[in-house]
Amino acid sequence: MRAWGRLGALLAAAGAAAVAPPAQAEAQAWRFHADPVLGTSMDLAAVTAEPASARRAADAARAEIDRLDALLSGWRSDSELSRLNRSASLAVSPELFAVLEACERWRALTGGAFDARQGAVYSLRRTAAEHGQQADAADLARLWAAASGAEVRLDPLTRTVFRPAPVQFAPEALAKGYVVDAALAAARAAAPELAGLMVDIGGDLRCWGRGPGGSAWIAGVADPAAGEDNARPAVVLGLGGRALATSGRRDEGFHHIVGGELSLSASVLAPTAAEADALATALCAMPAQAGRDLIESLPGVEARTVDANGRIRTSSGWQGLTLSADAPPARLIRTADAVAGAAALPWPARFAVTVDYTLPQKEARAYAPYVAIWVTDDDGKLVRGLAMLGGKLDYVSENYIWWRRFGRARPQLVAAISRPTRRAGRYSVVWDGKNDDGQPVGQGKYTVHIEAIRENGLHSYQAMEVTLGNDPVQAMAPPGEELGPALLRYGRR
Repeated sequence: MRAWGRLGALLAAAGAAAVAPPAQAEAQAWRFHADPVLGTSMDLAAVTAEPASARRAADAARAEIDRLDALLSGWRSDSELSRLNRSASLAVSPELFAVLEACERWRALTGGAFDARQGAVYSLRRTAAEHGQQADAADLARLWAAASGAEVRLDPLTRTVFRPAPVQFAPEALAKGYVVDAALAAARAAAPELAGLMVDIGGDLRCWGRGPGGSAWIAGVADPAAGEDNARPAVVLGLGGRALATSGRRDEGFHHIVGGELSLSASVLAPTAAEADALATALCAMPAQAGRDLIESLPGVEARTVDANGRIRTSSGWQGLTLSADAPPARLIRTADAVAGAAALPWPARFAVTVDYTLPQKEARAYAPYVAIWVTDDDGKLVRGLAMLGGKLDYVSENYIWWRRFGRARPQLVAAISRPTRRAGRYSVVWDGKNDDGQPVGQGKYTVHIEAIRENGLHSYQAMEVTLGNDPVQAMAPPGEELGPALLRYGRR
């Protein structure tokens, strides 16, 4: 495979994922995908009649993201944030000062549940994990207390940050949302004629204006208990012009310091992505009732939390924003070969197909593979695109079985099911018995295909043919160079 620059990947995705506007020059959604962006992926959708406007917006958003990454990144040794963490005091840029000022404000509002001073805690845990160990709880508590009790001073006149030794700033939980807000503003400034815009970086997103087809922007909130890569959202929301962020409590090593009944997952709708990002993080480290009280006190903010027992709590205005989670997901285009299954017998109630697939471990510096997973009927027609891991269209096309038969004719379908690449491990996708237009298919013979290609690697393809009827069935596929063994399970979920 050819190596692409980061900006080149974005532009190529734009050219392939957009369909030329009709003669009437009606506004439509032009979608862009790029990765890696801030260690994750970026999706941008611009609603306009002119592809040149959408491209200007995407270019401006990406340029702003790269500019802010050089200031705010906690992973780059040459970033301004890293320089600050090596200094007792430093006069910083307006952007870094604004982020740290906001972090300190949210620290006060959340009673320390959101705390961007705890870089030393995170560093100790990462170091221990790299050696296959768990950091000592007493050491974590000591570092946490030292940073929490230190006096951080921010001088707004000179934008100087005075950093006491115990403090290592780690503002990522707010900075990513700040970058989303800035990228959206930059895109709007570069293309003021846009009718609507959405910027999503790693699941933190903000919308403005009208959505595709003239409707409002909508987004799904993932179910934290669902392990499948393409699991249906637990909740579908109408966003309007607000931002949405979801956070999960994955770092169990230090949350015992906070104590109380904590949330496993929190989703927050707020006026800005920075606010949503900070609050989603804080709610996962706050006692449930305290978190709900905080949300109710903030104008324009709503939230949904799920605890370890599956209990769901929502703010007073959340339900008024929800749409039906059973409705088919929004479609960019209709597929040409939709399968009409109305005449066939329906699947048994609550039956689904789950496909467990494996990406084998390669050498340490190996690239993650691009993977395509799709379903065809007994005539070889496409029924459902389940997943596309990797969004660079130049690499997607090298999964040549998928691409030649279906992908190149439906570039917007590719964009709709694309997700970031995955590292070695065992993953799953689920098929709910509907085709790409959201219509149920009937019983019959189907084939699930899995294809993978890796940069500087090899190509693998698996096909599992199965007849779906009233009884549970299974099928297996042997491993290949880029794919481990796969298991298909049809039955009640």
